[in-house]
Amino acid sequence: MKKILAALLTVATIITCAFAFTACDKKGGGATEKIKMVDVDLSSEQYAFIVKKEDSELLNTVNGILDAKATEIQAIMDKYLNATEDQLATFGSNNIKTSATDGANELVVATNIDFAPFEYYNGNKIAGIDIEIAQLIADEMGKTLVVEHMDFDAVVTSVQTKDIYDIGMAALTISADRAEMVNFTNPYFDTTQVVVVKADDNTFDACSDKDAMLQKLSSLSGAAAKCGGQAGTTGQQFVKGNEALGFDGFKNLDFNGYDSPALAVQSMLDGNISFIIVDKAVAQTLLKNVNK
Repeated sequence: MKKILAALLTVATIITCAFAFTACDKKGGGATEKIKMVDVDLSSEQYAFIVKKEDSELLNTVNGILDAKATEIQAIMDKYLNATEDQLATFGSNNIKTSATDGANELVVATNIDFAPFEYYNGNKIAGIDIEIAQLIADEMGKTLVVEHMDFDAVVTSVQTKDIYDIGMAALTISADRAEMVNFTNPYFDTTQVVVVKADDNTFDACSDKDAMLQKLSSLSGAAAKCGGQAGTTGQQFVKGNEALGFDGFKNLDFNGYDSPALAVQSMLDGNISFIIVDKAVAQTLLKNVNK
C-alpha cells in the first residue's frame, strides 16, 4: 500500500463530522486546516515484507526475527504513529548505505522512500517504521543494512527478478497477485484505505460508514470525481478495481497517479483533483505535516 512535504510544524486536530444516517448530501461548516481525513475505513488490509520465491531460508529467518522481536517492533511502530510533526523531524539515520557493495555481508532492501511514516527522508537521513525494522533485522542477521530507493511500482518486480535485492519493505499490502511473484513474510501491520479532502470540502461530511462512502463515491461526476494517490499503491487499486484485493473499483472516478502521497495532496490543494485515497497511517502523518 509513498517526499514528504518539507515543513513539519504544529499539530492540528481534525474534527470529523459524524451523522446517524448514511445519505451524503448534507453540507457542513468550514475548517481552519488545509486538509482533513474522512475517518471511515474503506478496506481491511495487512502489510508484510517480501522475499524471492526460492529464498525460503531468508523467509524463515525474517519470520523468526519478526516473532522474536515483536515487542521491539511494536515500540518502533508506536514511536512513529504517536509522534508529533516535530518528533517525526528528528527521526532517522544518515549512516544507512544506499548502494550495495558487499552483497554477502549486506541485507539489501528494495523500497520507495516516499510513504511516511513507513519510509521517508529527513534531509539527508532515512527514517520510517520499515527502515527501523529493516535495521533491526540486519542487526540480528549480523549484516550491514543497504536501502535502495526506487519507484513503488518497481519494488515487487525488483525483488522477484534481481539477485541484488534480498527483501522488499515498502508498506506492501498482502495480495494474491503479488503472492504469485514473491513470498510474503508474516504480517506486521493492519491498515485501511481512507479519503483525504481539502479542509473546507463537505462532500463526505455526512458519510458515517463504509456503505455510505461507497455510495457517495459511486455518485460523483465531473470535477468531483477527479481523485488521486501514489501510483501503484492500494489506493489506486481501490479506485481502478482489483479482484485479488476484493476491490470492485469505480468506473466513474478519474484517478491520477503521483510519485508520492505528498505530491497528490499538493495537486489537490492546487485544484487539480478533489480528493486522494491513501493508507490511514499515511493520511494521519500527512495531516500532521500539512496542517498549520
